[in-house]
Amino acid sequence: MTDGPGLKSKLIFWGNLLLGVAIFTYVMRLYGAEALAILRFEISPAALAAFLGVSVSSIVCLSWRWGYILRGLSKPLSLTALVLYRSAGHSLEVLVPSGRLGGDPLRAWLAVRAGVPANHSIASTAVDRTLEIGATAPFSILFAMLLLQHGVPQLERAVVTVTVATAALALGIVMALRKLRSGSGLISALMRKTGADQWPVVDSSMDVIEASEQATVELAGQRPRMIAAFAVGLLSNLIVIAEFALLLHAFGLPTTSVAVVGAIFATGAAHMFPIPAGVGVLEGAQMWLFEMLGHSAEIGLAVGLAVRFRELLWMVPGLIYLIARNFAPSLERARPA
Repeated sequence: MTDGPGLKSKLIFWGNLLLGVAIFTYVMRLYGAEALAILRFEISPAALAAFLGVSVSSIVCLSWRWGYILRGLSKPLSLTALVLYRSAGHSLEVLVPSGRLGGDPLRAWLAVRAGVPANHSIASTAVDRTLEIGATAPFSILFAMLLLQHGVPQLERAVVTVTVATAALALGIVMALRKLRSGSGLISALMRKTGADQWPVVDSSMDVIEASEQATVELAGQRPRMIAAFAVGLLSNLIVIAEFALLLHAFGLPTTSVAVVGAIFATGAAHMFPIPAGVGVLEGAQMWLFEMLGHSAEIGLAVGLAVRFRELLWMVPGLIYLIARNFAPSLERARPA
Protein backbone atom coordinates (compact mmCIF):
# COMPACT_ATOMS: atom_id res chain seq x y z
CA MET A 1 0.00 0.00 0.00
CA THR A 2 1.34 3.44 -0.94
CA ASP A 3 2.30 5.55 2.06
CA GLY A 4 0.78 8.96 2.69
CA PRO A 5 3.83 11.16 1.92
CA GLY A 6 4.62 9.21 -1.24
CA LEU A 7 1.05 9.48 -2.48
CA LYS A 8 0.97 13.19 -1.65
CA SER A 9 4.19 13.80 -3.60
CA LYS A 10 2.81 11.98 -6.63
CA LEU A 11 -0.43 13.93 -6.49
CA ILE A 12 1.46 17.23 -6.29
CA PHE A 13 3.78 16.25 -9.15
CA TRP A 14 1.02 15.11 -11.51
CA GLY A 15 -1.30 17.90 -10.44
CA ASN A 16 1.33 20.54 -11.21
CA LEU A 17 2.19 18.85 -14.49
CA LEU A 18 -1.47 18.87 -15.56
CA LEU A 19 -1.72 22.53 -14.58
CA GLY A 20 1.35 23.32 -16.69
CA VAL A 21 -0.03 21.38 -19.65
CA ALA A 22 -3.33 23.25 -19.33
CA ILE A 23 -1.53 26.61 -19.37
CA PHE A 24 0.57 25.56 -22.35
CA THR A 25 -2.49 24.31 -24.25
CA TYR A 26 -4.35 27.54 -23.54
CA VAL A 27 -1.62 29.89 -24.78
CA MET A 28 -0.97 27.72 -27.82
CA ARG A 29 -4.64 27.83 -28.79
CA LEU A 30 -4.64 31.62 -28.53
CA TYR A 31 -1.24 32.52 -30.01
CA GLY A 32 0.39 29.26 -31.14
CA ALA A 33 -0.25 29.56 -34.89
CA GLU A 34 1.18 33.08 -35.07
CA ALA A 35 4.16 32.20 -32.86
CA LEU A 36 5.05 29.16 -34.97
CA ALA A 37 4.73 31.27 -38.13
CA ILE A 38 7.19 33.77 -36.64
CA LEU A 39 9.68 30.99 -35.87
CA ARG A 40 9.42 29.56 -39.39
CA PHE A 41 9.57 32.91 -41.15
CA GLU A 42 13.29 33.64 -41.04
CA ILE A 43 15.56 30.86 -39.80
CA SER A 44 19.31 31.48 -40.06
CA PRO A 45 21.16 28.16 -40.55
CA ALA A 46 24.50 29.81 -39.74
CA ALA A 47 23.24 31.31 -36.48
CA LEU A 48 21.54 28.02 -35.58
CA ALA A 49 24.77 26.10 -36.14
CA ALA A 50 26.67 28.66 -34.05
CA PHE A 51 24.07 28.30 -31.30
CA LEU A 52 24.51 24.52 -31.26
CA GLY A 53 28.28 24.91 -31.03
CA VAL A 54 28.03 27.39 -28.16
CA SER A 55 25.53 25.13 -26.35
CA VAL A 56 28.01 22.27 -26.49
CA SER A 57 30.80 24.52 -25.22
CA SER A 58 28.55 25.63 -22.36
CA ILE A 59 27.95 22.16 -20.95
CA VAL A 60 31.59 21.20 -21.56
CA CYS A 61 32.67 24.27 -19.59
CA LEU A 62 30.41 23.36 -16.65
CA SER A 63 31.53 19.74 -16.74
CA TRP A 64 35.22 20.69 -16.88
CA ARG A 65 34.77 22.90 -13.81
CA TRP A 66 33.29 20.00 -11.84
CA GLY A 67 36.21 17.81 -12.90
CA TYR A 68 38.69 20.54 -11.96
CA ILE A 69 37.18 20.74 -8.48
CA LEU A 70 37.18 16.95 -8.16
CA ARG A 71 40.86 16.90 -9.13
CA GLY A 72 41.61 18.73 -5.89
CA LEU A 73 40.58 15.60 -3.99
CA SER A 74 41.34 12.62 -6.21
CA LYS A 75 42.06 11.53 -9.75
CA PRO A 76 39.28 13.00 -11.92
CA LEU A 77 36.97 11.33 -14.36
CA SER A 78 37.41 11.75 -18.09
CA LEU A 79 35.79 14.81 -19.63
CA THR A 80 33.43 12.53 -21.55
CA ALA A 81 32.19 10.92 -18.33
CA LEU A 82 31.83 14.31 -16.66
CA VAL A 83 29.76 15.63 -19.56
CA LEU A 84 27.51 12.57 -19.54
CA TYR A 85 26.95 12.72 -15.77
CA ARG A 86 26.41 16.48 -15.81
CA SER A 87 23.94 16.11 -18.68
CA ALA A 88 22.07 13.33 -16.88
CA GLY A 89 21.82 15.49 -13.77
CA HIS A 90 20.60 18.44 -15.81
CA SER A 91 17.91 16.30 -17.45
CA LEU A 92 16.60 15.23 -14.05
CA GLU A 93 16.65 18.73 -12.52
CA VAL A 94 14.68 20.11 -15.48
CA LEU A 95 12.08 17.34 -15.37
CA VAL A 96 11.72 17.35 -11.59
CA PRO A 97 10.92 20.76 -10.04
CA SER A 98 13.70 21.17 -7.49
CA GLY A 99 15.18 24.63 -7.89
CA ARG A 100 17.97 23.22 -10.11
CA LEU A 101 19.28 20.99 -7.31
CA GLY A 102 17.59 17.69 -8.10
CA GLY A 103 20.26 16.52 -10.52
CA ASP A 104 23.15 16.83 -8.07
CA PRO A 105 22.51 13.56 -6.16
CA LEU A 106 22.25 11.74 -9.50
CA ARG A 107 25.56 12.99 -10.89
CA ALA A 108 27.26 12.38 -7.54
CA TRP A 109 25.91 8.80 -7.56
CA LEU A 110 27.05 8.26 -11.14
CA ALA A 111 30.54 9.46 -10.21
CA VAL A 112 30.63 6.99 -7.30
CA ARG A 113 29.56 4.22 -9.67
CA ALA A 114 32.53 5.19 -11.84
CA GLY A 115 34.95 4.64 -8.97
CA VAL A 116 35.14 8.05 -7.29
CA PRO A 117 35.12 7.80 -3.46
CA ALA A 118 31.69 8.76 -2.12
CA ASN A 119 32.98 11.57 0.08
CA HIS A 120 34.96 13.10 -2.81
CA SER A 121 31.99 12.84 -5.15
CA ILE A 122 29.58 14.45 -2.68
CA ALA A 123 31.98 17.21 -1.67
CA SER A 124 32.97 18.14 -5.23
CA THR A 125 29.35 18.19 -6.36
CA ALA A 126 28.29 20.37 -3.41
CA VAL A 127 31.16 22.82 -3.93
CA ASP A 128 30.52 22.89 -7.68
CA ARG A 129 26.86 23.76 -7.13
CA THR A 130 27.69 26.41 -4.53
CA LEU A 131 30.16 28.09 -6.87
CA GLU A 132 27.62 27.94 -9.68
CA ILE A 133 24.99 29.70 -7.59
CA GLY A 134 27.56 32.27 -6.45
CA ALA A 135 28.74 33.00 -10.00
CA THR A 136 25.18 33.32 -11.31
CA ALA A 137 23.94 35.66 -8.57
CA PRO A 138 25.74 38.83 -9.81
CA PHE A 139 24.34 38.30 -13.29
CA SER A 140 20.82 37.85 -11.89
CA ILE A 141 21.10 41.16 -10.05
CA LEU A 142 22.44 42.96 -13.14
CA PHE A 143 19.74 41.44 -15.35
CA ALA A 144 16.96 42.44 -12.97
CA MET A 145 18.31 45.99 -12.69
CA LEU A 146 18.57 46.30 -16.48
CA LEU A 147 15.00 45.10 -16.97
CA LEU A 148 13.81 47.41 -14.20
CA GLN A 149 15.32 50.36 -16.07
CA HIS A 150 13.55 49.31 -19.26
CA GLY A 151 9.99 49.38 -18.06
CA VAL A 152 9.46 46.28 -15.93
CA PRO A 153 8.73 47.87 -12.52
CA GLN A 154 7.40 44.56 -11.18
CA LEU A 155 11.01 43.38 -10.90
CA GLU A 156 11.86 45.92 -8.20
CA ARG A 157 11.20 43.30 -5.54
CA ALA A 158 13.23 40.77 -7.51
CA VAL A 159 16.31 43.03 -7.34
CA VAL A 160 15.97 43.32 -3.57
CA THR A 161 15.27 39.61 -3.15
CA VAL A 162 18.23 38.46 -5.27
CA THR A 163 20.57 40.96 -3.62
CA VAL A 164 19.57 39.87 -0.12
CA ALA A 165 19.76 36.20 -1.13
CA THR A 166 23.27 36.71 -2.53
CA ALA A 167 24.44 38.40 0.66
CA ALA A 168 22.83 35.63 2.72
CA LEU A 169 24.54 32.98 0.58
CA ALA A 170 27.95 34.59 1.06
CA LEU A 171 27.39 34.88 4.82
CA GLY A 172 26.10 31.30 4.99
CA ILE A 173 29.17 29.95 3.19
CA VAL A 174 31.54 31.80 5.54
CA MET A 175 29.70 30.58 8.64
CA ALA A 176 29.46 27.01 7.31
CA LEU A 177 33.19 26.87 6.56
CA ARG A 178 34.06 28.19 10.00
CA LYS A 179 31.90 25.53 11.59
CA LEU A 180 33.37 22.79 9.43
CA ARG A 181 36.95 23.91 10.08
CA SER A 182 36.29 23.83 13.80
CA GLY A 183 35.45 20.14 13.46
CA SER A 184 31.85 20.62 14.60
CA GLY A 185 30.35 19.46 11.33
CA LEU A 186 27.11 20.61 9.70
CA ILE A 187 24.90 17.75 8.55
CA SER A 188 26.56 15.32 10.94
CA ALA A 189 26.08 17.74 13.85
CA LEU A 190 22.43 18.20 12.92
CA MET A 191 21.92 14.44 12.77
CA ARG A 192 23.38 14.02 16.25
CA LYS A 193 21.52 16.97 17.73
CA THR A 194 18.17 15.73 16.49
CA GLY A 195 18.93 12.12 17.36
CA ALA A 196 18.53 11.05 13.75
CA ASP A 197 21.88 9.27 13.94
CA GLN A 198 20.13 6.63 16.03
CA TRP A 199 18.17 5.52 12.98
CA PRO A 200 19.91 2.58 11.27
CA VAL A 201 19.67 4.11 7.79
CA VAL A 202 21.28 7.37 8.99
CA ASP A 203 23.80 5.71 11.29
CA SER A 204 25.15 3.64 8.40
CA SER A 205 25.81 6.84 6.43
CA MET A 206 27.38 8.95 9.18
CA ASP A 207 30.96 8.00 8.20
CA VAL A 208 30.34 9.12 4.61
CA ILE A 209 28.69 12.36 5.76
CA GLU A 210 31.59 13.22 8.07
CA ALA A 211 34.17 12.31 5.42
CA SER A 212 32.32 14.50 2.89
CA GLU A 213 32.42 17.43 5.31
CA GLN A 214 36.16 16.96 5.77
CA ALA A 215 36.64 16.79 1.99
CA THR A 216 34.67 20.03 1.62
CA VAL A 217 37.00 21.75 4.08
CA GLU A 218 39.98 20.40 2.14
CA LEU A 219 38.60 21.85 -1.08
CA ALA A 220 37.81 25.21 0.52
CA GLY A 221 41.41 25.42 1.68
CA GLN A 222 42.63 25.25 -1.93
CA ARG A 223 42.01 28.94 -2.55
CA PRO A 224 43.62 29.22 -6.02
CA ARG A 225 41.52 26.28 -7.21
CA MET A 226 38.32 27.82 -5.81
CA ILE A 227 39.07 31.21 -7.39
CA ALA A 228 39.77 29.57 -10.76
CA ALA A 229 36.58 27.50 -10.54
CA PHE A 230 34.57 30.62 -9.69
CA ALA A 231 36.10 32.42 -12.68
CA VAL A 232 35.05 29.52 -14.91
CA GLY A 233 31.53 29.96 -13.51
CA LEU A 234 31.55 33.61 -14.56
CA LEU A 235 32.76 32.55 -18.01
CA SER A 236 29.95 29.99 -18.29
CA ASN A 237 27.40 32.73 -17.62
CA LEU A 238 28.89 34.82 -20.42
CA ILE A 239 28.60 31.78 -22.69
CA VAL A 240 24.92 31.48 -21.77
CA ILE A 241 24.37 35.10 -22.84
CA ALA A 242 25.98 34.34 -26.21
CA GLU A 243 23.93 31.16 -26.44
CA PHE A 244 20.62 32.98 -25.98
CA ALA A 245 21.64 35.78 -28.35
CA LEU A 246 22.43 33.27 -31.10
CA LEU A 247 19.24 31.33 -30.40
CA LEU A 248 17.05 34.42 -30.78
CA HIS A 249 18.95 35.53 -33.87
CA ALA A 250 18.63 32.08 -35.43
CA PHE A 251 14.82 32.35 -35.36
CA GLY A 252 14.61 36.02 -36.31
CA LEU A 253 13.48 37.11 -32.84
CA PRO A 254 14.43 40.34 -31.01
CA THR A 255 18.15 40.34 -30.20
CA THR A 256 18.63 43.60 -28.34
CA SER A 257 20.55 43.34 -25.09
CA VAL A 258 17.31 43.84 -23.15
CA ALA A 259 15.55 41.07 -25.11
CA VAL A 260 18.40 38.61 -24.53
CA VAL A 261 18.57 39.45 -20.83
CA GLY A 262 14.78 39.19 -20.60
CA ALA A 263 14.75 35.73 -22.16
CA ILE A 264 17.44 34.50 -19.75
CA PHE A 265 15.79 36.05 -16.69
CA ALA A 266 12.34 34.68 -17.53
CA THR A 267 13.80 31.21 -18.13
CA GLY A 268 15.47 31.18 -14.72
CA ALA A 269 12.35 32.49 -12.99
CA ALA A 270 10.11 29.90 -14.68
CA HIS A 271 12.16 27.01 -13.32
CA MET A 272 11.67 28.23 -9.76
CA PHE A 273 8.00 27.24 -9.97
CA PRO A 274 7.07 23.66 -8.95
CA ILE A 275 5.99 22.71 -12.48
CA PRO A 276 7.81 19.73 -14.08
CA ALA A 277 10.04 21.01 -16.91
CA GLY A 278 8.41 24.42 -16.46
CA VAL A 279 5.70 23.34 -18.92
CA GLY A 280 3.45 26.30 -19.66
CA VAL A 281 5.19 28.46 -17.06
CA LEU A 282 8.27 28.98 -19.25
CA GLU A 283 6.15 30.10 -22.19
CA GLY A 284 3.90 32.23 -19.98
CA ALA A 285 6.88 33.94 -18.32
CA GLN A 286 8.38 34.86 -21.69
CA MET A 287 5.04 36.20 -22.91
CA TRP A 288 4.54 38.34 -19.80
CA LEU A 289 8.05 39.78 -19.80
CA PHE A 290 8.22 40.50 -23.51
CA GLU A 291 4.85 42.23 -23.39
CA MET A 292 6.29 44.41 -20.59
CA LEU A 293 9.13 45.24 -22.99
CA GLY A 294 6.68 46.36 -25.68
CA HIS A 295 6.46 43.23 -27.84
CA SER A 296 3.36 41.28 -28.79
CA ALA A 297 2.17 38.15 -27.02
CA GLU A 298 2.99 36.17 -30.15
CA ILE A 299 6.61 37.32 -30.02
CA GLY A 300 6.79 36.37 -26.36
CA LEU A 301 5.40 32.91 -27.05
CA ALA A 302 7.79 32.47 -29.99
CA VAL A 303 10.69 33.27 -27.64
CA GLY A 304 9.29 30.77 -25.15
CA LEU A 305 9.12 28.05 -27.81
CA ALA A 306 12.65 28.82 -28.97
CA VAL A 307 13.90 28.52 -25.39
CA ARG A 308 11.93 25.28 -25.07
CA PHE A 309 13.92 24.01 -28.08
CA ARG A 310 17.12 24.86 -26.17
CA GLU A 311 15.84 23.06 -23.07
CA LEU A 312 15.14 19.92 -25.09
CA LEU A 313 18.62 20.01 -26.64
CA TRP A 314 20.18 20.23 -23.19
CA MET A 315 18.06 17.33 -21.93
CA VAL A 316 18.51 14.91 -24.83
CA PRO A 317 22.16 13.84 -24.21
CA GLY A 318 21.49 13.09 -20.55
CA LEU A 319 18.29 11.19 -21.27
CA ILE A 320 19.97 9.16 -24.00
CA TYR A 321 22.80 8.27 -21.62
CA LEU A 322 20.45 7.26 -18.79
CA ILE A 323 18.45 5.05 -21.15
CA ALA A 324 21.52 3.59 -22.86
CA ARG A 325 23.34 2.69 -19.62
CA ASN A 326 20.45 0.38 -18.73
CA PHE A 327 21.02 -1.59 -21.92
CA ALA A 328 24.78 -1.28 -22.42
CA PRO A 329 26.85 -2.82 -19.59
CA SER A 330 29.92 -0.94 -20.82
CA LEU A 331 28.29 2.34 -19.80
CA GLU A 332 27.59 1.13 -16.27
CA ARG A 333 31.09 2.12 -15.14
CA ALA A 334 33.01 4.90 -16.83
CA ARG A 335 36.77 4.78 -16.41
CA PRO A 336 38.59 7.64 -14.69
CA ALA A 337 40.94 9.66 -16.84
